[in-house]
Amino acid sequence: MRGLIWIIVLFAVAVGLAIAAGSYSGNVYVVVEQTMMRVNLHAFIIGLIALVIVLYLLVRLIAGILNVPGRIQRFGTARKGRQASLALNNAGLAFFEGKFQKAEQEAAKVLANKEAGDNRTLALMLGAHAADQMDDMALRDRYLTDIQALPAKQQLSRHLLLAESALTRRDYTAAENHLAASTQINPTLTRLVRLQLRYAFDKGNALDVLDKSEKLVKAGAISDYESDQYHNWAYRRLLALVSDAGGLKACLKRIPEHLKAGELCVVIAEKYQRLGLYQQAVKWVEEYYPKTRQLELLEPFVESVRFLSDKEQRKAIDTADAWLKTHPDNAVLLMYLGQLAYDKKLWGKAQGYLEASIALNPEVPARLALAKVFEETEQPQKAELQRKLVLEAVARDEGENLLPVESR
Repeated sequence: MRGLIWIIVLFAVAVGLAIAAGSYSGNVYVVVEQTMMRVNLHAFIIGLIALVIVLYLLVRLIAGILNVPGRIQRFGTARKGRQASLALNNAGLAFFEGKFQKAEQEAAKVLANKEAGDNRTLALMLGAHAADQMDDMALRDRYLTDIQALPAKQQLSRHLLLAESALTRRDYTAAENHLAASTQINPTLTRLVRLQLRYAFDKGNALDVLDKSEKLVKAGAISDYESDQYHNWAYRRLLALVSDAGGLKACLKRIPEHLKAGELCVVIAEKYQRLGLYQQAVKWVEEYYPKTRQLELLEPFVESVRFLSDKEQRKAIDTADAWLKTHPDNAVLLMYLGQLAYDKKLWGKAQGYLEASIALNPEVPARLALAKVFEETEQPQKAELQRKLVLEAVARDEGENLLPVESR
C-alpha cells in the first residue's frame, strides 16, 4: 500500500513538472567576470540534475575505494567466525558419536580461532568432557581452569563434571562440595539429581535415595523398574537401621502396601523377630502368609511362637493347621508344624506332621526333628535310622558337589 502511494505521488510530481515546464520558459544567465552566458532554463535544470547524479556516483566510487580494506577485514572476520562455528559443530557431532579425540581436537580449533566469540564457552565444555572421557586428566584440568574464569552461572558444567569424577574416585567430600555448588546454580537439573541419587546411594542415605528417585520418576528420567530397585534398597536400609518398636512402626508407615505384601514381607517379619517383638511377628505372618504363601515367612513365625504364652502357642498351631487344610501338600509347613507340636510335647501330632513332610520332601531338618520325636517316645532304633538317612543324604550331596571337580 505504501509503495502504491509513492507511485501516485511521484506521478503527480512528474505531471506537475511537465505542465510547469510547458507553461513557463525562460533563460538562465551566468556571469563570470566579464563573460556572460545565457542558458535555456530547461537545459539548465537538466544539466543541474545530471551534475548532481555524476557527483553522487563519484562520491560513492571514492567511498567504495576507501572502504575496500575494511570490507576485506570484515570478510576475513566473518570467514573465521564461520570456521569457528563449523569446528564447533564438528566437535559436538564427534563427541556424541563417541569420537572423543576428534571432539577435543575440533574444540581446540575453536579456541584457537580469535573470532570464535561466544562459541568459546561451549568449546571449552566439549573439550573438558572429551578429555575426561579419554581419561586425560591433565588436559581436562586445563580446560576446567579456563572454564573457571567464566561467569559463575556458566560454571554448572564444570561442577557436574568434577562431581561425577569425585564420585568415581569415591572422594565424597569433593563430590559434596561440587554438588552443593551445582545446586545453587540449577537445583532441578535432571543430571544433577542423578548425581545426587548416586551420592546418596553410595553414602547409604535411604531417605535421600527415596527423595531423589521420586524426583527422577516425575521427570521421566528413570524407568519404573529402576525406581522400584532404588525404593526396595532404601526401605531395606531403613529396616536394617531400626532399633526399637517405635522406629519400626514409623518405618512401616513409609513403606507402600504392595512392598509390605511383596518383597519386604519376609524382611519385616524377621525384623519383628530380631527386635523381640514376637507377638507382632506372629500377627504379621498370620496376616500376610495366607495372601502371599511365602514359605520364608514360616521360619520367623515358628521362632516367634516359641516365646509366646501356652495359650498363644496353641492358637498359633491351630492357625497354621488351618493353613495346612487349604494346602495339604506343603512339606515346609508340615515340617514347621511338627516342630511346634514337638515344642508343646504333642508327640503324636509332631510325628504325624514330620512323617507327612518327609513323604513329600525328605529334607534333613525334618528327619532330625523326627529323630528327636522318636527319642522322646523311646524309639531309639527309629531315631537312629533317621540320623543314618541324614548322614547318607549329606554324603550323597557332598559327593555330587565334588564330582564336577574330579572330572576336571
